Amino acid sequence: MSKKPRIIVVLGSTALLVATTGAGCNAILDNEPAQLVSDETGTTPPPDTGVDPTPLPRPSDPPDASTGGPSDAAVLGDASGACPAGQKTCNAACVSTTSPVFGCGAATCEPCAIARGTPTCAGGACAVATCDVGFADCNGNPADGCEVDLSKPASCGGCTTTCPATSPVCGPVGATFQCGTGCTPAAPTRCGNECVDLLTSVNHCGACGTACAPVDNAAVACTAGVCGFTCRPELRSCGGKCVPMNDPAACGAACTVCPAPPNARPTCAGEACGFTCTAGFADCDLLPANGCEAPLSTSPTHCGACGRACPSGVCNAGVCQPLPDGGG
Repeated sequence: MSKKPRIIVVLGSTALLVATTGAGCNAILDNEPAQLVSDETGTTPPPDTGVDPTPLPRPSDPPDASTGGPSDAAVLGDASGACPAGQKTCNAACVSTTSPVFGCGAATCEPCAIARGTPTCAGGACAVATCDVGFADCNGNPADGCEVDLSKPASCGGCTTTCPATSPVCGPVGATFQCGTGCTPAAPTRCGNECVDLLTSVNHCGACGTACAPVDNAAVACTAGVCGFTCRPELRSCGGKCVPMNDPAACGAACTVCPAPPNARPTCAGEACGFTCTAGFADCDLLPANGCEAPLSTSPTHCGACGRACPSGVCNAGVCQPLPDGGG
């Protein structure tokens, strides 16, 4: 029988061990993502995705009502917005403000979309890093990406190269395109004034005039006369689009839409759904179905932290109120 992976959640000095299955959604205590720990050895580290694997920083623990010191768990306040300098919160994780996978700058988390090219960040905005083979960014405007098709007679091999009437056909020569009078064995089919290979041409894939549609954040290709695309690194294909690996709206190989339990935000990490609690709530009963059920600022049984009961039965702003006679 194979071993089950374990989730270990540490609350201050107390560690709670919760058994799960690898495919299940991982419940998360307070605002800190749980970590999946496998008993298997020899695993390959995950690729660098631009996402900081360190859990989101949390506010300081509220003072213990009896000692004035920190409580066993940080529970009040929301973790979002607490990322280090140069990072921002996207999909409940800290990511770099210079990652095109999550947009550039602090204003958005949407991936940069460069048509027919690979994005980068420049001056806090999306920019063109490189163009796909056969395309060029001639106007310097990232909004339309690599807008010029170098296989066309009007831009044959260069932004300003137009094929003359004496050699009107544009065809591939090595790694570029050149004007000529006829087609070569490398691109034997003439479609208008273009010489193409119908098995590999993205403009004439399988037949003249059958073009492969561009896909944001993907390299489009014609293989054996059939269009397809490959997502850029750090993205996955879901529903004909390329989305970030930790997108809770398209999580894991099945592109699962992660549920949002009460008082929580859905997350996607390690191919599995999870959630983080919103400000002032915690998952004290470890039941994913009811999310973060405990209002830590007012719960007399979970006052400021899971399991902290108030002798007086009154919790105010996460602090137990004294008994009427001054005790407790």
